[in-house]
Amino acid sequence: MPEFAPEGGESLLVFRARVRQCLSRLLAQHAGQHLVIVSHGGVMDVLYREATGLDLQAPRTWQLGNASINRLLWNGEHLSLVGWSDTSHLSCGLDEPHA
Repeated sequence: MPEFAPEGGESLLVFRARVRQCLSRLLAQHAGQHLVIVSHGGVMDVLYREATGLDLQAPRTWQLGNASINRLLWNGEHLSLVGWSDTSHLSCGLDEPHA
């Protein structure tokens, strides 16, 4: 239930509104620039849903990997997905034995 708010907390509806407001402010302040947003999975989930048009109650069917790179494009009106849950940067050979 997106309208449920635990005592002292916020509902998913309020959280989504807060994420949208912050994103709108960042996009306006940095028009035409590339942005890097580092955040937790809840914010990334909202951004994915915004880019794909999925409802808050739609089940999550996509990966949301830790330390993943998620690419979104703002065309001036809408967000769209460019890449999602890319973790290839984490495979940098650190687990390989040293000579």
